[in-house]
Amino acid sequence: MPTPHFLTRNYLAALIVSLAAAGCGGGDGGTTSGTTGSNASATTTVVDITAAILANQNIALSTDSVINLPAGVTTYTGVISGQGTLLLNPAAGSSHPSTFVLTRASTFMLPDSRQVETVTKTVYPGMGYALSITGSNPPALTINPGVTLQIGSNTSADNSPNIIATSDSKNPASVVNGEINLDNILNNGAIVLNSAQFILLGQVSGTGSISQLPNVWGGNSMGGVNPFSGVLALSAGQDFGTNHVSPSIPNAKAVVNEGSWLVWSAPNSVVTVTQNIYEASFGGDINFHPIGNSRIIMRGVYSHTDNSPHGSANLVNPGLSDASLNLAKVIYRGGPNDANGNDGSYRGINIESSGTVQWGDGTTHDFFLPSAPSPFAVSPALGAKNTYINLHRGGTLALNYNGPVSLNVGITGGGGGPDRDGSTGTGNVTIMPTTGNDVTFSQPQNYNGITTIGAKAILRLGAGSPQPLNYDKLVYNSSTQQYVKSTTLQATYNGDSSLLTAESASGASTDSIVNDGSLIVQNTTDAITLSNISGTGTFLQNGTASTTLRNNSFSGAAIINSGSVLAASANAFGSGNLTNNAGLGLGSTLFELTLAGSYQQTASGSLTLPINGTSKGVNYGHLTVAGPVVLGGVLALNFSGTFTSGQKFTLIDAGGGITGSFSNVTSSGPAVDITLNGGVLYATVR
Repeated sequence: MPTPHFLTRNYLAALIVSLAAAGCGGGDGGTTSGTTGSNASATTTVVDITAAILANQNIALSTDSVINLPAGVTTYTGVISGQGTLLLNPAAGSSHPSTFVLTRASTFMLPDSRQVETVTKTVYPGMGYALSITGSNPPALTINPGVTLQIGSNTSADNSPNIIATSDSKNPASVVNGEINLDNILNNGAIVLNSAQFILLGQVSGTGSISQLPNVWGGNSMGGVNPFSGVLALSAGQDFGTNHVSPSIPNAKAVVNEGSWLVWSAPNSVVTVTQNIYEASFGGDINFHPIGNSRIIMRGVYSHTDNSPHGSANLVNPGLSDASLNLAKVIYRGGPNDANGNDGSYRGINIESSGTVQWGDGTTHDFFLPSAPSPFAVSPALGAKNTYINLHRGGTLALNYNGPVSLNVGITGGGGGPDRDGSTGTGNVTIMPTTGNDVTFSQPQNYNGITTIGAKAILRLGAGSPQPLNYDKLVYNSSTQQYVKSTTLQATYNGDSSLLTAESASGASTDSIVNDGSLIVQNTTDAITLSNISGTGTFLQNGTASTTLRNNSFSGAAIINSGSVLAASANAFGSGNLTNNAGLGLGSTLFELTLAGSYQQTASGSLTLPINGTSKGVNYGHLTVAGPVVLGGVLALNFSGTFTSGQKFTLIDAGGGITGSFSNVTSSGPAVDITLNGGVLYATVR
């Protein structure tokens, strides 16, 4: 879905000017001795301004104030300014909640003596600047249980509704720059966002929820630490932080995403989201914006929800009753979830900045984006996907888990969301160096960049088995008020994967793999090429499909356990040792393979060499091995052309000597004799 426009500096400046020009007259509704609770000192006089609010008068606070709301909806068209705090109370003794609707911006702020929050601006060359918050003001507004504060009416009657202090005695406007709201809120009721204008929230605490009503496109943002423990729900678009202000919701119960959630981290910061994010239907996405060297860490799961229908967020217990619904296309028929659409489990990811988006914090293997098989193609031939990942602008997706996880999504630059064009992604993928971090890619990948495998980590290309694309239909039983699920197999993917290389049709010369852990190829059907592999890690060929290697410099061991590996350059195996338990051959134009370590071929291994002429390494296959060679298994010689008896071919030169022997030698041409002289293995035509 389209990304909402972020609040610009010019818009904020205009907003601040309009707030300063707003009328601040009006009276109060009487004075009451007492305090507003946590908002005030023990000696502060509390003024009851209920009558003035109900009369829609402008109010200039000079002390702490209280509004005792009637039951039902109270729409306020005035402006609250001045210095003081405000307490919203529900109707006394009423079972009906009270809703207070703001339609114009209010500018009141804490008295100078209670201001402790300071904002600091730091410039990071090449990355912009960050605003950091030290300390936390006590709440300027308290919402008691039973009260809903609705900001805006989502109509033309709204006049930038907000509760916003963008400067105070400790923080001049030139520093805050309209990007931080210094009016913090203690919310033990509910905050509802319903404005066509942008809403900038102060830091929110309390037990209440924050929700955005359906079809509200004004946008909103929160920054700093927001310790509220309720649910955060959005329906259209919401900025979580900005490019200059990092956010936090350490205690929130969950996030319900029914639109575009724009998650930001300011330069030189780390933003961590521990909550699960729930989405009910096709059309929502998460847009990540890590700026510069910053990082966004998602510890939870981006999940479908079957108990929070689209357009009616569950603010008590959003969740998913059946985890398998994340791994299938989902449709509901009848009941409260029918509005969730034809693919309720569809979720999308857009990584839009050059920083790092990290899934997992190394303490869990609950994968952030569980999914059905979802190729990078716009319209997959085998059946529609239910997720997508678009990687843009050189950003990095880092995976950090302590156990096995599977990425069933093909990363691309335009495979889903607003840019469904199938373009190639631009950025990097990192498997972080955490013990147990074992990541499987079960779909081909379509991004240009560097794939990094950290020490102790594993990247598996290919699942090693077929991957089902299921279609789950849930039909509502009105008698039991429950959904009954039936599952149909729509398609089966082979589970194979690949990475773009310099040799790929969409490849770039900078495409490479840095492997300091373990790279394991498990494809069963699709042959792939891997190149420009560096690092100290190991390479394992465990799939039955063939892999071609070329132009590599990794120093770890290579082991061929299944299928075959074709060397397409002399340095295909880098500088490590090679063990062949399956099949090793040379590419169609290669006749020389150089191994800087050792070579061992076991009884289950086979070595296939072409012989098209009589020049070693030029037109017939030859191995130069710096270390020792241990032979076993099969030697297959593929002759092409005419050869005469007595012609001798040097097949292996081993600096560390040769031991063992082939158990079988096959030839597609003349019969040959195999002889060994020290560290040299020969084949001679009979």
